[in-house]
Amino acid sequence: MVVPVLNEESFLAETLASLRNQTFTDFELVVVDNGSTDRSPEIAKEFADKIVFEPRRGALHAMHRGFSEATGELIACADADTIYQPRWLARLVKSLDKAGVVAVYGPMGFRESKGRVQFLQAVGYCALAGLSRLCGVRLAGAANLGMRKDAYFAVGGYPPLVERASPDFRLVLRMARMGRVRFASCMVCYTSNRRFIRVNPLWGSIEALRYWLDVATRRDRIPGDSYWAEREAGGRASQQR
Repeated sequence: MVVPVLNEESFLAETLASLRNQTFTDFELVVVDNGSTDRSPEIAKEFADKIVFEPRRGALHAMHRGFSEATGELIACADADTIYQPRWLARLVKSLDKAGVVAVYGPMGFRESKGRVQFLQAVGYCALAGLSRLCGVRLAGAANLGMRKDAYFAVGGYPPLVERASPDFRLVLRMARMGRVRFASCMVCYTSNRRFIRVNPLWGSIEALRYWLDVATRRDRIPGDSYWAEREAGGRASQQR
């Protein structure tokens, strides 16, 4: 289990606690610090089996470093601002254990939402994932993605995708050439909505559609976004307050 971290002290303890509370316990928790200037490394020490420092800035570099350090045959991503239900990892492992499966991904809702709204968000994600797959794009996100380690490295992993937007979509497209990529509707997690509503929900929806179309049409014109840089800036701002 690999968790890339850059200035996530507000979310990290709850995320790592949810991973430690999994019913499937035979896993290694690797936290990759990408240059945090807040208390994230200190928080990680309370939960992680291994903490690694990756000097090259960017979530993809951090995840790839974590996967390189991981010792198991199966690898999984977990975002530092996401909550994982107790049976999440067990369901991920069960899905990856099926013959010919090289990757598995699942639906997401927003952690800020409550009760029935979260449920409806996950159901909506399942519907969108089905429609997206019909168009040749698997709606995978790094916050909810598991893979076979050998298959990940066989396709080059994340490094060749650093300069492209929606690298998770592109990674699973490459992995689908090697085996089956499954969508597990029961593998739900709840991530932060902060990027989606950065300006407003409508803008977030339009931006998500634009990124999706870049992959679906194979235009490949949108470069990697500035998300990680914004996290770094956010961490500095919180320190200054």
